[in-house]
Amino acid sequence: MKIKSFSTLFGLLYSVVGIIVGLWVTYISTNKDYDYFFIYSSISGFLTAKLLAKYIVERRKDFNHKNLILVSILAGLISHWLCWYMINLGLNFRYWAIGEHFFSPPVDPLRGMIWVFTLCIFSWVIAGWATVLGGVFSIYSSKWIYEKKMAKN
Repeated sequence: MKIKSFSTLFGLLYSVVGIIVGLWVTYISTNKDYDYFFIYSSISGFLTAKLLAKYIVERRKDFNHKNLILVSILAGLISHWLCWYMINLGLNFRYWAIGEHFFSPPVDPLRGMIWVFTLCIFSWVIAGWATVLGGVFSIYSSKWIYEKKMAKN
């Protein structure tokens, strides 16, 4: 597999963190609603890491430690919000388009942008340390792999 950009590499490595944390959440959860949590957490991790690395590091060609740490911390925090928001969008789709009726209608997508912050607070406390550390590990691993690849070219 040929990866052309640093941000894509970081996004892929960070999505593994999302899968691991998501599977852990699925494992410890007693609710069947979390069976597919790892899908949301990996996609949100990839998107967050890819976009932050692309615009903060890659476009400016500024691979200094400050930017790498900033991107990894932001990816570790923002990916929580995106994960919960994607879950909210999924619930809305299931409720309004497919007709799955829960005990109450889900929060509408516009209000959901604020509502998911309440879920983020809980997830930051429980797993924020893992996503931030995973972000740091992923970004420095990405930098090392990317530099090795660039040295070959």
